[in-house]
Amino acid sequence: MNTCNSRRPFCTWMVAGSFLVVFLAVMIMVLVFSPIDQGVANLIPNFEPNEEQREWILKRDTPAASPTVSLDTDGDNDGDAKLPSSSGQQYMFIQCDEGGECCNGNALNCDLRLNEMAFATVHNANSARESSSALGYNHLFDLDRALVAGYRAINLDVCKCNGKIQFCHNFCDFGSRDATQVLLEIMKFLMNSDHLSEVVVLIFQFSTGNPTVEELYEVMQDVEGFTELMYVHPADSSEWPLMRDLVKGRPDPKRLVVFQYNGQDCSVASACAPLGINNYFSYTAETNFDFSSIEDMRNVEESCKITRGPKEGATFYGVNTFVTPPNEDAAAFVNALSFVRRRLNRCAAVAGLRPNFILVDFWSLGDV
Repeated sequence: MNTCNSRRPFCTWMVAGSFLVVFLAVMIMVLVFSPIDQGVANLIPNFEPNEEQREWILKRDTPAASPTVSLDTDGDNDGDAKLPSSSGQQYMFIQCDEGGECCNGNALNCDLRLNEMAFATVHNANSARESSSALGYNHLFDLDRALVAGYRAINLDVCKCNGKIQFCHNFCDFGSRDATQVLLEIMKFLMNSDHLSEVVVLIFQFSTGNPTVEELYEVMQDVEGFTELMYVHPADSSEWPLMRDLVKGRPDPKRLVVFQYNGQDCSVASACAPLGINNYFSYTAETNFDFSSIEDMRNVEESCKITRGPKEGATFYGVNTFVTPPNEDAAAFVNALSFVRRRLNRCAAVAGLRPNFILVDFWSLGDV
């Protein structure tokens, strides 16, 4: 007589119980011989530093450009240490003679026009592990430290989350920073007595939530003195000012140059130019930005060609030098002096343009 046929409910529970026991046994073996964190690590990118990088980060001092520069204009000197480079040398960004003419760290820059300058640029600067992101961050440290270290161009993603303008990275909860606080930090840097000769370029990418240029400008107006420092480029002028004129000002200094893209059409003069917010891709030709590996960047015929902005007549050239998703090991390699120098030289030859904006991830790694 078939017991399971005559007592089917009992048989069903017996089979289910046996399956559960086997399943639990398998899971115990997986946990013992293959820890779950290793399994997860194989499924998603690992954005945490390795042990060697972690040891270096913990031992090193707070990065800064020179012994006279502090992160705090109120006198709390907590940012005087210099940033080590991959070459082992300590680079001093501000190299001007005391009391002499100075423009972005060097007197020779004063005779250059804005579009003749090269700006180390912090890509997705709002996305930093220090204050905003636990996963997928583009940088270890915040942008205020990058400014002190010598970066003079900042790329920020503008979002509108819960009706408020903020900076984020594609999603409101990723790489999020309070917009007013970030602009205050930039203003604090510019008004530091050691930085009155510095010009900073801001490149805003309009992103999540359909924020508008006017809404961003309203936030700027809430930061005392911010909009007064913004340079307004004449709509009928193709010539960009000398760095000297931006620093010394005629009649007032204009040490903030602001661009935007993906927002409203600022190529129409009446749209954004009077606000001092210029359409980035009306003036800037830029390379591809979606490199999955270092090898992709080494293919200069593809990685240096213009994919956005004007093919001819561009006054600025942006060279993206980072991999996607963000990777610290890759950044340390491509931010090294030898790689950056070779890439910029080759991109200049391919595009026939002088590189102006060198956009990088993990700004504190390498030599940029």
